[in-house]
Amino acid sequence: MQTLIPASWAAVGHGIPSVCSRHGLAATLRARTRFESAPAGWTYALIPLGLLAFLIVRAVTRHVVDAPVWHYCDRCRSRRRRQRVGFGLLTAVGFAIPVAAMASAADGPVASLLTAAAVIALIVGYIGLVRARWEVIAQARVTRDGQWIAVRDPAPEFDAEFTAAMTAAVTGPQQYAPAATPAVPAAPASAHWSSPR
Repeated sequence: MQTLIPASWAAVGHGIPSVCSRHGLAATLRARTRFESAPAGWTYALIPLGLLAFLIVRAVTRHVVDAPVWHYCDRCRSRRRRQRVGFGLLTAVGFAIPVAAMASAADGPVASLLTAAAVIALIVGYIGLVRARWEVIAQARVTRDGQWIAVRDPAPEFDAEFTAAMTAAVTGPQQYAPAATPAVPAAPASAHWSSPR
């Protein structure tokens, strides 16, 4: 299930539920959050040409929405803190292993083993730190067309609050200041505000 929030709303902080999207709990943190779209599938075909080519095309084709406000609860904050500390330490170990290997003058199979361990620690640490970003904790990303922020498996409280805001905007726009209410983009034909995947 996912909830589609207009990107134009998120960009100005309008209609964003006041509860956490992952847990549905009362917010204890309001954080600016940068949401990005997933890479298009075809861009991965560029990796054999070089990681730089992939990164350049990825940067050019991605859609980004900077939401000035997104709400997080204590559980979200604890989760992010644990991930940043744990995977940050793992990344530090990945950098420390080659230094220790050079200091101990390791060679042969031991050096190869230490190099492999360092590479694995760095890769896992990097992936873990990426998973600690706010947008991942919020379980949200921008759709490929850049018009929506898709919140995957939102908490029922989050979904209900957003649905109420959307209903009020559609049926009673006079409840909001007309000049301050961003336009709602046309939903894709197959999209619902809350729909099963």
